[in-house]
Amino acid sequence: MHLKESAYNFIYDDLGKDQIVFYNSRTGALAVVHEDQYKQYKGFQEKGKEIEDAEFLKNLLKCGYLLPAEVDEKFLIKTNMMQGRYNKNLLSLTIAPTMACNFRCIYCFEKGHYGNSLMDGETQIALMNFIKSHLDGVKNINVTWFGGEPLLGMSVIESLSEQIIALCEEKELQYQAGIITNGYLLTPENAEKLKKYNVRYAQVTVDGPKEIHNERRPTVNGQGTYDVIMNNLKSICGILHVHLRINVDIKNIELANEVVSHLKQENMLEYIHPYLGLVIPYNGTYEADKCLTNELYSKYNLYFMKKNNIPFQTTYPRPRGNHCVSDFYNGWVVDEKGYLYKCWNDIGEISKAVGNINFGENSLQSTKLISEYSSCDFFEDPKCKECKLLPVCMGGCPHSRVEGKTICHQLNFRMKDYLIEYTRTLVSTT
Repeated sequence: MHLKESAYNFIYDDLGKDQIVFYNSRTGALAVVHEDQYKQYKGFQEKGKEIEDAEFLKNLLKCGYLLPAEVDEKFLIKTNMMQGRYNKNLLSLTIAPTMACNFRCIYCFEKGHYGNSLMDGETQIALMNFIKSHLDGVKNINVTWFGGEPLLGMSVIESLSEQIIALCEEKELQYQAGIITNGYLLTPENAEKLKKYNVRYAQVTVDGPKEIHNERRPTVNGQGTYDVIMNNLKSICGILHVHLRINVDIKNIELANEVVSHLKQENMLEYIHPYLGLVIPYNGTYEADKCLTNELYSKYNLYFMKKNNIPFQTTYPRPRGNHCVSDFYNGWVVDEKGYLYKCWNDIGEISKAVGNINFGENSLQSTKLISEYSSCDFFEDPKCKECKLLPVCMGGCPHSRVEGKTICHQLNFRMKDYLIEYTRTLVSTT
């Protein structure tokens, strides 16, 4: 059998101690190879010499570092993409029970699209009918509660959760949910209700320490929100898993560590998992020159993780099929009036709705954005086509690409650093 080297190998000898890091972005395989094995690999790579260590060769093939010469890896990646985009096993729903919001964040992409109503009973019935009509082949239903601020619509979350869970029990489907919330109403009472309805995690956002957070994420009336959020998070420790997103841009990036210090002081780090989030000027609601480039963000994020002992497993570059809900055929975003969207960033912009569930069998009214998001072909982009990180990035955000903005994955700028740190963590625990 004629073999060839994978085009998606990353090999680094920076680990030291007779340890060379092998990683393949198409398979996601990570290995530590010893010097004598590496010499055999180099012999094959540079001179086509046969690899004599049979077990080593077997593992190289198993992990995808080597493969039969006749295999077209780009074909495999494209096949994986199509399987991801058109996977019928999962129905993914992002539901906004209300577009009302008690915050007025300075960079919010929903600016100008806030509402003040809750999803009414008729729309809830229409949503359940929509779900039932999309169950062909489905084994799992995944719901993300979104908004506006979804906890302003807690009654809708309770009502719909009961109906969806009952449907899943009837049809023997798996159900799980999460919520994206500003945390202001994430009280123990609400957290217990969410837990009851299979909400496994809450994503909460802060923008640094108290002073700058309050400046950037005030209430509708301009009041500070940091103390309320942090008190809520402390009071729900052990009820819900909380992913604390620290939104950063040029102004506040240097202050992100202070949030982690606060969590440490309050003994919350066992339950609260902080990470950095990049502020992106979606829909023209924030100045692009205030935002970090992905390259600069990658640098700061590496420093942030090392300084605060954030597990590098959370950033491990895993290969994927589709990118997100927007290019997933059975993924939908629904607002409180029943409008359907294909991307979170479009919610509230009626001109970007693809239909409305209240129209019953005719709920789908436009396929333009569906087509644009799901037909993004990274193999038509010369830069993406030849990128070794393609199986992980899969061409980047479809929303950005449709808007003519291609944003490289942050790992593309510091792949070696992240992989070395992750491998060190792995080696030290084995």
